[in-house]
Amino acid sequence: MESRRPSFLTRWWLPLCLAAVVLALVAAKLGVRSVATGQPVLPGVAGAPVLGPAPTPTPTPGPGRAALRVHVSDAAGQPVVQALVEVRDRFNTAVGTQETGISGDAFLVVPPNPAYVVTARKPGFQLGRQENVDVVLPAGTPGPGRPPGSPGSPDSPGSPGQDRPARFAAARLVEIKLGLAEGAAPGTATTLARLYVGHTTPRISVVDVTSNLLLKHSDALGQGRQTYLAANKEQNRLFAAWAGSPDVYVLDAAELTVQRQMTVTGGAGITSLAVNPQNGRLWVSTTSPDTPDAGILNELDGAAQQVLRRMPVGPAAFGLRFRPDGSTLFVPQRSTSTLTLVDPASGQVMGTLRLALWPTDFSLSTDGKSLFMVNLGSDKLLELDAATGEQRRALDIGNGANGVLAHPDGQRAFVLNQLFGYVQVVDLAAWQVVDLIPVGRAPQGMVLSPDRQALYVANAGSGSVSVVDLATRTVKDTLNIGGTPASLLLLNGSIG
Repeated sequence: MESRRPSFLTRWWLPLCLAAVVLALVAAKLGVRSVATGQPVLPGVAGAPVLGPAPTPTPTPGPGRAALRVHVSDAAGQPVVQALVEVRDRFNTAVGTQETGISGDAFLVVPPNPAYVVTARKPGFQLGRQENVDVVLPAGTPGPGRPPGSPGSPDSPGSPGQDRPARFAAARLVEIKLGLAEGAAPGTATTLARLYVGHTTPRISVVDVTSNLLLKHSDALGQGRQTYLAANKEQNRLFAAWAGSPDVYVLDAAELTVQRQMTVTGGAGITSLAVNPQNGRLWVSTTSPDTPDAGILNELDGAAQQVLRRMPVGPAAFGLRFRPDGSTLFVPQRSTSTLTLVDPASGQVMGTLRLALWPTDFSLSTDGKSLFMVNLGSDKLLELDAATGEQRRALDIGNGANGVLAHPDGQRAFVLNQLFGYVQVVDLAAWQVVDLIPVGRAPQGMVLSPDRQALYVANAGSGSVSVVDLATRTVKDTLNIGGTPASLLLLNGSIG
């Protein structure tokens, strides 16, 4: 009996179809562009606003959509060019983003809504904001029951002209004035605060704190799972490393370009970074290449060019932290649930605090006498004596706490909850939780603003940074960073 061999198409039609689908999806992904700039969006990280001229698509009002014109000017009434305008609804969802043109106008098409929040941002200026902006459909605009092209509608063949002002003649006008950043003068360079965002992938983003504007992302740097960040004493360089990698990167703080890469020899993988505020030297904790559970402390010079000292510290250390005066280095050690106190001048161990649990995070009180600690596997906030490790108080906070930060006023502490996505406000005098502030998904890190009136929270699960107003205990702004923000570093001084 003669058997016939299946044809080429019969054998390969399914793999060929699957390959075609994959190629189509890849092409679509690579073709995605930022709604703010029209520039290609890097897969995995949202496109940062481009600060130079960039062509933007002209929006067109359509069925059930309303036109919005946002005019941005400075204190003197002059138009502000290339300010990033964003429109969010009452659920904090971004519905439109556009840059202002030469006239200071941004034109957007949004669904009608009675309570939009419109913001305008540009480096060198303070954040501009208008709340409860009512946007309605003008007469003659096609609604859900009226097809496009109806007589009198903005997109009908008889509509006057094809230029942008004609199409937006009936647009809702919103005026926003931007004040100069503190200490800034027109036409001069400014020394503005910057917020650096480390991702769980090896990448760094930078945000202008005055305007809360995302400025840029770094290129991909090295390999690892978690970004560790620190800055030199002059605040013009960043030190960055990733969990599991032996490399320290030195970056220009203004441009996020790599100036130097140094491999910390004698260690298997970096577990933490910290800069001594007294002399600017960089301390790097690594695991031992011979025994992964053992740790090594490495002291580097201020430029991170060479290792000055290398000290075994027993178990591997995570989350290095200095006292503000640089007199003590706190070295948490996971496997033994201990906190070793090291004199950075002599390199000698001053003492070891025995803890009930290894701290996922800890914060030193303003007077330096108390340590506040949380552990992801525990439901307690602990206050310990910073000299002896003796437990003073314990507060029930529920499971999922992965961060704690004591406010410099000595009255409050903030507890971050990774599982439920909120910040707990703790009254230290009453020793009780007084408020819960919802932020994004899977928050990983937090830092106070320069004026101590706001709290920045990195949300790895949302690709965003929440800005919490501490006076009202509400999220007043959400920065779409993209990627997986996890660690935050705030610099107040001059950069560049």
